[in-house]
Amino acid sequence: MALGNINFQLNSIRFGKTLASLSMTSLLVSKFIWDQLDLSDPPWDTPNDAMKYATRRDQMRLYQFLMALHDDYEPVRGQLLHQLPTPSLDAALNDLVREETRLQTLQAQNKLNVLATTSPLAPLPAKHGHTIETCFRRNRSTAAVTHGDTDQTPTAAVAPAHSGSAITLTTDQLEDIIAQALVRAGNASSSSALSVLPGKFSSWLLDSACCNHMTPYPSFFSHTSSARHAPTIHTANGSTMLVRSIGTVSTSKLSISDVFHVPKLSYNLLSVGQLAELGYRIILDYFGCIVQDPRTGQELGTGRRIGRLFEISSLRLPATGVSAATSSSPSLSLWHSRLGHASSSRVQQLVSRGLLGPVSKDNFDCVSCQLGKQPALPFQNSESMSTGIFDLIHSDVWGPSPINSLGGSRYFVVFVDDYSRYSWVFLMRSRDELLNIYRNFANMVKTQFSKTIKVFRSDNARELTQHAFEHILYSHGTVHQFSCPGTSQQNGRAERKLRHILDTVRALLLSSKVPVPFWGEAVLTAAHAINRIPSPTISNQTPYERLFGSPPHYQHLRSFGSACFVLLQPHEHNKLEPRSRLCCFLGYGETQKGYRCYDPIAHRLRISRHVVFWEHRLFTEVSQFRPSFSLSSLSDLFPEVSPPSLESFPPSPEVSTSIPQTESSDHSSGSSSQETPHSSPESPAPAPSEDPAPATTLRRSSRVTTLPSHLRDFHCYTALATLHEPHSYREASSNPLWQAAMAEELDALSRTRTWDLVDLPPEKSVVGCKWVFKIKTRSDGSIERYKARLVAKGFTQEYGIDYEETFAPVARLSSVRTLLAVAASRQWKLFQMDVKNAFLNGDLSEEVYMQPPPGLSHPPDKVCRLRRALYGLKQAPRAWFAKFSSTVSRLGFSISSYDSALFLRRTGKGTILLLLYVDDMIITGDDLSGIQELKAFLSQNFEMKDLGHLSYFLGLEITSSDDGFYLTQAKYTSDLLSRAGLTDHKILDTPIEFNARLTPSSGELLPDPTLYRQLVGSLVYLTVTRPDISYAVHQVSQFMSAPRSTHYAAVLRILRYLKGTLFHGLHFSAQSPLTLRAYSDADWAGDPTDRRSTTGYCFLLGSSLISWRSKKQSVVARSSTEAEYRALADTTSELLWLRWLLQDLGVSTSSATPIYCDNRSAIQIARNDVFHERTKHIEIDCHLVRHHLLQGSLQLISVSSHDQLADIFTKSHPTGRFRDLVSKLQLVSHPPP
Repeated sequence: MALGNINFQLNSIRFGKTLASLSMTSLLVSKFIWDQLDLSDPPWDTPNDAMKYATRRDQMRLYQFLMALHDDYEPVRGQLLHQLPTPSLDAALNDLVREETRLQTLQAQNKLNVLATTSPLAPLPAKHGHTIETCFRRNRSTAAVTHGDTDQTPTAAVAPAHSGSAITLTTDQLEDIIAQALVRAGNASSSSALSVLPGKFSSWLLDSACCNHMTPYPSFFSHTSSARHAPTIHTANGSTMLVRSIGTVSTSKLSISDVFHVPKLSYNLLSVGQLAELGYRIILDYFGCIVQDPRTGQELGTGRRIGRLFEISSLRLPATGVSAATSSSPSLSLWHSRLGHASSSRVQQLVSRGLLGPVSKDNFDCVSCQLGKQPALPFQNSESMSTGIFDLIHSDVWGPSPINSLGGSRYFVVFVDDYSRYSWVFLMRSRDELLNIYRNFANMVKTQFSKTIKVFRSDNARELTQHAFEHILYSHGTVHQFSCPGTSQQNGRAERKLRHILDTVRALLLSSKVPVPFWGEAVLTAAHAINRIPSPTISNQTPYERLFGSPPHYQHLRSFGSACFVLLQPHEHNKLEPRSRLCCFLGYGETQKGYRCYDPIAHRLRISRHVVFWEHRLFTEVSQFRPSFSLSSLSDLFPEVSPPSLESFPPSPEVSTSIPQTESSDHSSGSSSQETPHSSPESPAPAPSEDPAPATTLRRSSRVTTLPSHLRDFHCYTALATLHEPHSYREASSNPLWQAAMAEELDALSRTRTWDLVDLPPEKSVVGCKWVFKIKTRSDGSIERYKARLVAKGFTQEYGIDYEETFAPVARLSSVRTLLAVAASRQWKLFQMDVKNAFLNGDLSEEVYMQPPPGLSHPPDKVCRLRRALYGLKQAPRAWFAKFSSTVSRLGFSISSYDSALFLRRTGKGTILLLLYVDDMIITGDDLSGIQELKAFLSQNFEMKDLGHLSYFLGLEITSSDDGFYLTQAKYTSDLLSRAGLTDHKILDTPIEFNARLTPSSGELLPDPTLYRQLVGSLVYLTVTRPDISYAVHQVSQFMSAPRSTHYAAVLRILRYLKGTLFHGLHFSAQSPLTLRAYSDADWAGDPTDRRSTTGYCFLLGSSLISWRSKKQSVVARSSTEAEYRALADTTSELLWLRWLLQDLGVSTSSATPIYCDNRSAIQIARNDVFHERTKHIEIDCHLVRHHLLQGSLQLISVSSHDQLADIFTKSHPTGRFRDLVSKLQLVSHPPP
């Protein structure tokens, strides 16, 4: 008998309610099976091991026997289980039999049916004296019974101790009983175990030998299909059964597919192999079974253990195809696509619930989901911490701030020690300062703590990845760790520290009602306080205590922004004036033991230890100087360079950081460290004994100074730089001045019938619009008017749909200077007119629709069909110029052939010249009546504004006098200095250092090149009246794409030069003859990077400078002669244009124009008719110059280098030579009257 069948038969034995009915039979069968199991045991090495095993085995058999009893025997079973030592199986059975006999004896005293049986087995004959202990079966081997050995003594005595009855069994009778029991147990190998199932119909059993799921009941199937090739089922006894159909079973508890319908089968079977083939995990243990999907971990089914069988209670499998022949069900991947690429777990849930019907299983990977849905992997909270101070430093930079701090800072950097969580904060004006800040910080750590930073962790900011910064880390042996790009969470501790600081700063500013420019002081105060607050990450210690080993002092802390009174120095007051001043508390001294307090009268910070606080009152509540507590008075609070941060150099543990309270004595008393401080009622905290002598402050004169007269206008310009222009309609709508400006603009648009409100046609796009606000100022900086302009968002237009051509000519600035020179020489008056809403006069040929502007009342769902051009449209400038040129042509004006923005009219009364630059125009000539007629004509056709005599045109300041006109840009220059923050810097004599050579790789890259580009762009426009800075601006404008610190320093040098020459400009003399002359020069191979030469030329009309240029040549010249000749060619081209322009202006150019050149070889080449191999590469330039030389348009004159005026446009010069060239160019200083 197989070992598995033996165990199955053993577990099939159960006892009924009446012990006697099955006790003997079941026990005999059990003992027979146990004997067979004993035969399968392996031999033991030692008798001791065999005894231990036998004892353990007998105990397990006793427990198995007792647990199979009916519940009526629970009291006796409990007593037997608790006996020590554990009784034998025979003794336990005797006790049970005695208990049953006792109970039955009470009911029938005369019946001897203690061992009577009601089972179908043959009657068991009684024999006197037969007990289990003396049963002959115990001395007879199992083999003898099996092989029919019956020649032994046929009797045995059974004598219970408490009963006088006995049953006698012969050997043949006992063998008969055992044989019948074995046959019954064998036949009932399944039925005995299955007898406890709830029902054959509803039970499903797991079977590892079953090839497929099977059931004999057709009612279970939700749908079936006949099998084309019906498989044959082979059973263990050799018989066969046929499969009638294949289908899917769907009940309240089960949902499985690919199930065979086998009518001859008796039970419902689930194939373990089929489940495993589908990839499911089947878990079998003592308590039952589980069917699980290993990919999702989802539990698909459960079951209980019944004996050695496992009955499935519920099972819902994702539907799969029945077979290859009948598989037409959609796959998982198809349902994944149908459900909008839902996650596989969600699809599996629908499949397991049977909502999707039959689904064929397939393993798929969706690349689209991976590409489109992949999230960032979760971040685990880091619990790691360094084991010592400065083992790891976290760092991050915050900024730029939308508002500069008092010291001009826009950034701050934080360093956080990982072990102590102590933070150091440093304010910065630009990111370039980070290199020096870290160098000083590392040196401080090494000096103060005798430590070296081991690891420095930061993000990938550009200033932290530069070679210079990496070199500093390498020199200190510091490892630099970076966070992954776009993964700021890896630098989370520094980010979290920044958030903590900024949260505190916002709270300080809001609670104290201090203006936002004080954010720098609030940052330092916040860091000072945070370092003294317990942190749960370091066991509720303070960062200060963890760094220095001793708790910090708190007596010196005060409320930010509170009112305080600072003791004045003796020289700051007389005996009858107040001894203190009401100030605003802003923080703690950085290098002195004192408080930082803002003085609203002196507009500066005071650092003093003699301070009395009113912490219950804010400074803004009690100050009588509140108007001075504004942005306009904050520029003088700090020196040019901001001091180091509060936390730059923390005090050593031995020195107390407490700041003493107000002393009764002042600085002149020379207080010592042992003096007793005076405690004010408002601040009763005592001061510490260790108090060093207070630091002396710099004396400031209280004398009232008066500005020189020539600088008054300059300071007026800087004051006007604080004017605020709104950036949105919402911001402007709350100001009556801007409301009036917008109303005026809408009225002008209505008068010109700029649009019609219509419904938007289908397939037509709409252009947006916005308001632009500008404060118009005069040349002296005073406010002229508030201007609101409605601008269309033309960047949304499409070429060929709502616009075509866009080019519109404007006047060249060389034409403006030439016109002024001619008018000065002929003593013509200059007039200026402005066209209001000039672009609104242009007619649109395209169909353009625009959204209604904010502030315009209009019906809903209406748009503006533009009839006239509007500012912002791509075709607006061209439409306006076409309208203007056609209008003035009706008055007899013609367009110059050499400047399309110059309009001319010559009559018998005289000449009228009109120069147009968009909507601004200059009118001059000797026909004054014609000029008045022109003004009237323009006013009839357009909405004009007569500005009178020319004084301010395109940022150019024109001053008229008896000796001519002066052209300057003083206001523009002053605004530029204010924007750069250089109003208090020292001046320089030259715009560029002598022999300075700028290269693309010198210096450190600027972290934010925006300011550099703005300043250089403004300087380029400043060269309209400042030829002395043309070469310097030409140099710095070559590095706009990647400016560096050396380039920015060169820009600052130009600005410092401009500060000293604020009112320098051009002078157009009234006594100047109208004769044109030119100077041409070149600096051969002057660029150290690409060795290209620099061309420089200038043109003077008499003594008036009208045109100049400084430009690098496009190719490398192989000789100085070639470089000079290329410069001559450029000068010739400009000369021809100026001669033609002067002809239109009525200036005679019949004689040849001289060009002064200091290179004789270039002059000889121009005069030589023969070209040889050394000049072939410049043959085209030679032909150009020689052609006009032979025509008499120009003549070449040799000049010494000392007298070469164009030399200022090709190279830098020392101070003396530079001043000499500037004076020869008629560049003069003309301060305003």
